[in-house]
Amino acid sequence: MKLKSLLVITLFVVACSFASAQTFGFASVDSGLYCNYEQLSAGGSGYWGGSDNLSACGASVNSTISGFNASLSNDGEPGHGAGVIYGDSIYAALSGDPYAQWTVWTALKANKQNKEGFYTGKYSWVGVAAFSGEYVGGNYGYLSASIPSKSNGDAALRGTAAGKKAR
Repeated sequence: MKLKSLLVITLFVVACSFASAQTFGFASVDSGLYCNYEQLSAGGSGYWGGSDNLSACGASVNSTISGFNASLSNDGEPGHGAGVIYGDSIYAALSGDPYAQWTVWTALKANKQNKEGFYTGKYSWVGVAAFSGEYVGGNYGYLSASIPSKSNGDAALRGTAAGKKAR
């Protein structure tokens, strides 16, 4: 009986750990996929960790993500609501710039696509960038249930959701 109980508990813990992992592709406002995608895991108590996967971008490293449950208020941002806000080391991973920051709000829910392949609903991610202490811009779009691959020409041409470093 103890062995059976241990097996049930183990299966429950494993199932819960998979349920807390989330992977979404970043899609632009015109529904094209960017080459990077988020892989988040719940750390418990509202904390999140993970990677901004850059493999389809041709990078040999991924960037680190850490954040927490938060709601972005509707103060004019293109996307808003409940989700996760996280810091992302994408600029450091790609350029080595220690004075760059990419911060993202993500809704943790993929948008649906219509018959023509365009995403519908409200925008589900917003990112902002700062370099050397100055805000330089942002980007936003839809979350996709699809993730890019190196063979996806559209993703490879689009670049990262974080965009290019401002000069």
